Amino acid sequence: MTTIRATCPTCGEVGLTPDEVELHVDPSGQRQASYCFDCPSCLELISKPADERIVRLLASGGVPVRQWPPTGSQVPQGPSVTYDDLLDFHDLLQTDSWFDDLVDLLRFETDRR
Repeated sequence: MTTIRATCPTCGEVGLTPDEVELHVDPSGQRQASYCFDCPSCLELISKPADERIVRLLASGGVPVRQWPPTGSQVPQGPSVTYDDLLDFHDLLQTDSWFDDLVDLLRFETDRR
């Protein structure tokens, strides 16, 4: 089995298997490729940019290449979330019926379309 050497900013060099690494590549070239892994020592999620050389090395080592953004994904449409929206959501989560209220709100928004 291939061992991939990566560096955790806290723990230093760690050994990973290809299944423990995610490689994300934007086929359009608009976003820089990146890879991420959960550090086996400190359990932190580590994300790093990947140039063409790193992409080739990881792919040849058996890390599956995932397209990012995922194929067929769309950029969400609509207004941005505001600070007031966040506060309203926080208040909603403080109630015992928050989940039912949220489902009702989503049904209302869906019916409105």
